[in-house]
Amino acid sequence: MRRYSIFTKMEEDTLKKKLKRGIAIGVLLIGIFAAYLMWPKRTVATPESARELDLSATQNVELYLAEEDFAQQMAEVVLPYLEAHRTTGYIEGYDGQQLYWEQYTAQEPKAHIAIAHGYTDASYKFREIIYYFLKNGYSVSIMDQRGHGYSYRSSTDLSKVTVDSFDEYVEDYVIFIDSVVRPSLEKDEELFIYAHSMGGAIAALLLEQDDTMFDAAVLSSPMMEIQFNGLPDNLAKLIVGGANLFGQGESYIVGNGAYDGIYNYTDSSYNSEARYTYLHDAQKADEYYQTNGGSFRWLKAAIAAMDEVNQNAASFTTNALLFQAACDSTVGASGQNAFVNKAQNVQMIIVPDTKHNILFAGNDVLVPYMNTILAFYEANL
Repeated sequence: MRRYSIFTKMEEDTLKKKLKRGIAIGVLLIGIFAAYLMWPKRTVATPESARELDLSATQNVELYLAEEDFAQQMAEVVLPYLEAHRTTGYIEGYDGQQLYWEQYTAQEPKAHIAIAHGYTDASYKFREIIYYFLKNGYSVSIMDQRGHGYSYRSSTDLSKVTVDSFDEYVEDYVIFIDSVVRPSLEKDEELFIYAHSMGGAIAALLLEQDDTMFDAAVLSSPMMEIQFNGLPDNLAKLIVGGANLFGQGESYIVGNGAYDGIYNYTDSSYNSEARYTYLHDAQKADEYYQTNGGSFRWLKAAIAAMDEVNQNAASFTTNALLFQAACDSTVGASGQNAFVNKAQNVQMIIVPDTKHNILFAGNDVLVPYMNTILAFYEANL
């Protein structure tokens, strides 16, 4: 049968060539996009100035709690001592919501240390380290960040952390410093900060905006790069962006979920089982401590904050120690390395064979870690 066409043979050949070219271009673009999504995580080398924690710095070892009877010492020694020095209260955050704080006053303070806690943490986790600061003559103040502990929750799910922007944390913390901490300082008393994980990001953002806020800073495993459980950064960011775009911003991040109370020291970010067990029991006993995971909205805000921390790192000029956990699977080392390369007056100390929560390591690490911090603060008085 004769075939009829509205196109001439030459026109058909031209259309076929264009179609093939279009398919080839489409395949190429898909390949480029796939390569973009699967591009490996950036790697920034450890700064040459970094040094390892001196594990032989074990002076004043008698000050520190033994791991063998840790819970008993916390109950019989630490908590009564803290209670005798503690005041508590609430302040209004940037939006008028209530934020819980605690303050511990040394009898003759050398200086004051403000603590900025990490993601899914709260003030209860820092009782041991507050005890060490107090025993060394430092007054201490700590606030539960919004979405944590006894502070305001925007979600009825007490397990979930969610914010639109890390600016919320930063603005809250400025109010905390101005309304609670600074009024308690004696004349010419120095103000230091100890910041862990997410608190390290908050401290970096604060000090990049105002380098006079604190006289010295300790950033312990600071969150300066998000780990995405092995997913390439660009693919993870596409998933996060898509979840927020399509109305899933309040859903838990994949792999996160409501608190279940399961004991799982093996997969935790702790190196001391005694400390893990104590904090696990404290969390299980109080529903306000059961913050367990973040929303896609929180993760989007965290990604933006990490970009801001590194973009503005050159503005960071405060004397600081940055502790990097060598076995950290929670936050990325490259983000910390990049920050130290750009910032001024920051000394990096690498803590060998230690997971993310350095302050909850065994005494073989905790003692030299704390002694190094105390010596640093002493040098900045």
